Amino acid sequence: MRKSIFIRYFTTVAIIVFLSFTFFSGILIMNSQRQWVNDKNKLLSKNAEIAAKLISSDYTGQSYRTIGAISDIIDATIFTVDENGNCGFSAGEDAPSYGSSVDKSILKKTFKGKYTETGKLSSLLKNKCFVVGVPIEQDGVTQGAVFAVVPMKEADLYTLSTLKTVLLCAVVVMIIAFIATYFASAQMTKPLRDMAQVVKKIESGDFSAKVPVKTRDEIGLLAEAINKMTVSVGALEEMRSSFISSVSHELKTPMQTISGFVDGILDGTIEKQEQEKYLRIVSDETKRLARLVNSMLQLSRLQSEKMKLNKTTFNFSDMVISVFLSFERQVEDKRIEIVGLDLLKPISITADRDLIYQVIYNLTENAIKFTPEGGEISVKCECEKQTVKFSIKNSGEGLSKCEMSKIFDRFYKTDRSRSKDKTGMGFGLYIVKTIVSLHGGKISVGSVLNEYTQFEVVLPDKEIVAEIDNRH
Repeated sequence: MRKSIFIRYFTTVAIIVFLSFTFFSGILIMNSQRQWVNDKNKLLSKNAEIAAKLISSDYTGQSYRTIGAISDIIDATIFTVDENGNCGFSAGEDAPSYGSSVDKSILKKTFKGKYTETGKLSSLLKNKCFVVGVPIEQDGVTQGAVFAVVPMKEADLYTLSTLKTVLLCAVVVMIIAFIATYFASAQMTKPLRDMAQVVKKIESGDFSAKVPVKTRDEIGLLAEAINKMTVSVGALEEMRSSFISSVSHELKTPMQTISGFVDGILDGTIEKQEQEKYLRIVSDETKRLARLVNSMLQLSRLQSEKMKLNKTTFNFSDMVISVFLSFERQVEDKRIEIVGLDLLKPISITADRDLIYQVIYNLTENAIKFTPEGGEISVKCECEKQTVKFSIKNSGEGLSKCEMSKIFDRFYKTDRSRSKDKTGMGFGLYIVKTIVSLHGGKISVGSVLNEYTQFEVVLPDKEIVAEIDNRH
């Protein structure tokens, strides 16, 4: 079973908090124990030195009573040994028995100034203790030593007490931290859960769902991106549905026409003298289907990641003239005036010849198609700042601002073009824009309703060479 991101996030934070408290608690306890040892060392050393001074200056019972009082106050055992290490006076619970002796090696170290250890003074003490020993000196002569000892169980009790306090604080703080982490995790993962719900709705075909954007952090930016994606996917889905509907219609109509006429010829419904007429219609419809399939194949090829440009150097102006010559019949039939072809000067450009031809062809075909009878098409081609600029302008109904913003979209056809362009599918200008973009260029459209429409293509080329033809 998959764990939700909330559970994973909460568990991770909880583990981090627990390990952090464990680590810092261990450091705190060790530091506390070290501090206890240092404090005890100072306390025992100071009081052992006081006891040694009392004994060296006064051997009366008063000095020993004072030492006994000190033992009670600091809760430690204090005992003395002579110069041979034999135990004498003692005060406290852990004092060694009278007459027992301290190991000579320990005594020797003590006589040198000060002795400390954590142990039993070579089994002299019953319990493990923290021991401090200082020499008793009188007139520069060592007379013996004073030992002050504290059982190590006190350190254990102190450590245990510290541990209980730390654990209590840790439990309280961790509970608060876990509660805060729980709500923080829930708050942080809620937008992600909302995004998951929106994505599920998108999968089911509902593109109206939106993720609420409440912050400007990474989560908010992700929510905005998903909302934009939803809009784009919705538009694409609408376009896809429209495309399927259009393609189905475009394929169905010519196929029905072809099937009907062929069946009519085969079964004799269409008389022999009429068969040639209908076979020409069948031929036209077949060509129409071929154009549709070729456009779709070209779209697929242009959108392929493996698409590579086959650049060659050619005369751009000659290509423009060649394209217009191929439309000579349509131009004459509509009595369209072509302006600017005679003014074109030779321009060499390095680009993919076939694809650039497609750009000029599609723009020219589009201009002729939407130019009214007796209208005008003007053409310009020039070099400017390491670029080739080609523009084609036709008189006619023009485009609205809304239509201009969508004119290069795939499958888009204006309402006017639907009535005038019976064979197109809205591929042409999208193909033009794709080819121009592949060359690193730009295409733009300008239009005034009931006056004109103009397309301008700018192609960058570092190897452009403008050649001025001086012939008149």
